[in-house]
Amino acid sequence: MVSAGVLPAAVIKSYPLDERTVYTIGVGCDAPTTCLFPGPLTALEAANLSAKGEDRPPVLLSHQPGTSFFSVRALTADARAAANVVYRGRVYVLNFAAVTAPDRAVSFVDEPLAAAPATPRATPEVLQALIARTKAFSLLQAQHPALAQAIDRTTPGTVSYYRGFTVTVEEVCRFDVEDTLVLRLRFENSTNAPVRYDPTQLAVRVGHMVCPPALTDASGVIPARTSTEAFVAITDSPEGDRANVSVENLFSILVPRAT
Repeated sequence: MVSAGVLPAAVIKSYPLDERTVYTIGVGCDAPTTCLFPGPLTALEAANLSAKGEDRPPVLLSHQPGTSFFSVRALTADARAAANVVYRGRVYVLNFAAVTAPDRAVSFVDEPLAAAPATPRATPEVLQALIARTKAFSLLQAQHPALAQAIDRTTPGTVSYYRGFTVTVEEVCRFDVEDTLVLRLRFENSTNAPVRYDPTQLAVRVGHMVCPPALTDASGVIPARTSTEAFVAITDSPEGDRANVSVENLFSILVPRAT
């Protein structure tokens, strides 16, 4: 008879789903580790992880598209691998490492295991990173499609008209965790003189609501007979709560001229 005490501790684990957490999962060579999500996975992007044994990956993957689970197994004693799992429009980061007492089953649950702290407001550093991700969306989509799928995005092309220039909303990206929208704008000057505006006072009208900028990346000048690009991030509601503004709204841009 085998005593229950022979089994390694914590071989079955359960974690609350939190896209701000990096999960480290122990895997072994002699048994699979199965990861279970509450519903079907949208995508799985991986490094050092493959479903093809002939590739001799450090970690072997078994997954059927459209299912809510996958299994992994180490092929070497020092195996390391990583995966970004897209589930319900959010990305969950998993690291795998070969250990002597691997996890056998890991379940991710919708309900938090403990009270979660309130989501902090996006800092200027975070907003700068979101603007950078918007600028590089095409590259992100080509090289990391799972990460791109987690970003709500539209290309509305709506135009705001001003004397001597126009502003076109070329792209809107929503980052749900940060409750932030980043708008890519195209300023076009139809006159023979440069137009100057105050980039810190750019505002976005969403329906009857006017959202001040949380951060802008704009030069403040539109050279004569040319166009320039600018980015503006809006986040939270005026009261500091989550605004949850959808990318499907109609956006127009309020541009104060520089004095």
